Amino acid sequence: MPNINQDLVGKVFGHLTVLRKAKERGKYNEYKWVCRCDCGKLTTVTTAALNSGSITSCGHVRLEKSKENLSFTEDRHKKQFNNRLPVTNKTGYKNISMTTRNGRERYRVAIQVNRKQHSKIVDSLEEALVVREQLRKEWWPK
Repeated sequence: MPNINQDLVGKVFGHLTVLRKAKERGKYNEYKWVCRCDCGKLTTVTTAALNSGSITSCGHVRLEKSKENLSFTEDRHKKQFNNRLPVTNKTGYKNISMTTRNGRERYRVAIQVNRKQHSKIVDSLEEALVVREQLRKEWWPK
């Protein structure tokens, strides 16, 4: 059974330092604590969230991590604008792959920009190269 008479004032939980007990109570009538984050922002957190470690900051850490992930995603998408072939490419050309449609081998040209894919299926490699250049001119950034 948890200790309901905990005094958390002055204790540090991750980035949060407990300042005082809050006047409000939680959803299940549990105590809430006013905490100051390392970034200077004040936030109120329940005793259970502090003790379990489920909340360790005001949210600035999550925001920083999402910014890091966003830059990683942007870098990953920029890689498709170079001419380096993927390891699994069998045609010898970037953005062109082989596919079987109606029992025939055909070439699929696919370009992805801003999470939207633009593609076309053609019969010959020469057509695929022409279509790839058309799609690049139309959709890729300058």
